[in-house]
Amino acid sequence: MKLFINQPITIIMISLVIASCQNATESEINTPVTSEKVIGSNEIQPDSNPKSLKQALKAAKGGKYRPASTAELRQVETLFRGTLQQKPTSQLQSVWQDQGFAFRTLTDKEDMVVVQELQRSGRGFYAFRQTGRLPIALQAPHSYKDSYTGQIVRQLMLEGDYVAAAWNTVPRYGKSKYDDFADMAHLENTVFQAFGRAVANQYPTGTIVQLHGFAQQRRKTEAGKTADLILSGTTKIPSQRVLDIGRCLKTKLTPFVVRIYPYEVTELGGTTNSNAKDLRKRGFNHFIHVELCKPLREQLRQHQTLRKHFNSCFAKIVNAE
Repeated sequence: MKLFINQPITIIMISLVIASCQNATESEINTPVTSEKVIGSNEIQPDSNPKSLKQALKAAKGGKYRPASTAELRQVETLFRGTLQQKPTSQLQSVWQDQGFAFRTLTDKEDMVVVQELQRSGRGFYAFRQTGRLPIALQAPHSYKDSYTGQIVRQLMLEGDYVAAAWNTVPRYGKSKYDDFADMAHLENTVFQAFGRAVANQYPTGTIVQLHGFAQQRRKTEAGKTADLILSGTTKIPSQRVLDIGRCLKTKLTPFVVRIYPYEVTELGGTTNSNAKDLRKRGFNHFIHVELCKPLREQLRQHQTLRKHFNSCFAKIVNAE
């Protein structure tokens, strides 16, 4: 794969220090979480040492959503780029903590580092593979409400060679308008988006795959009601990459019905997805939107062989280019 020219991590750190000094007087900048008093169950202990990705994810979920400022988004995007470029260093860990995030190496032989907030404010959870990496990142923006998608992304990340993955940490909607929520597939100016931009910058010909869940009985068309997986590039004309992945999934995921938007189904194309739109504005056109019906989600979470087939279609297409 053709990779984007990377900056040395030392330059990244110096840039962050300079940016912090330059922006010190801007009213939009919030004081880093690490300098605030963190209260009650929203706090994640900075000295905790989760052994597995599952344990780390469980500890990260919950809290109340707080939007990030423009300055914070610039800083975390730079840190995401540094994390994608480098193996863990104490310097990188220190700068992440200055921005209110824990940066940890998992200890359960999973060859990953994770980035999670020290105080839960709905900015997401992120995992990065250290070796043997395909230029593909996974995202689960609705892991609370789209049943099993968070678990499936975790399993795919562990069993595949994906470079990174992202999960939401607060629900996309609550029981009432007074609940705290954050829809990471439709909100703008989020840390979730900064993660996607960093991946696109590091791997401009790579792929970002975002998993969603849908209810077949709620679809408006017969094609939607009878589909098990709807694949889309979030555009009216699917790219060759989408078509190739779709053909592979149709072969590998039998007897499940795979349909490609908008040629074979006109619903759930992800055309309003904020992450996809943000990336297209920056010239990145390899965002893949995957909608899974509940029966397929149940099978994917239960059967490693099915996940292996799913993984193989993305790895095959990327390696062939």
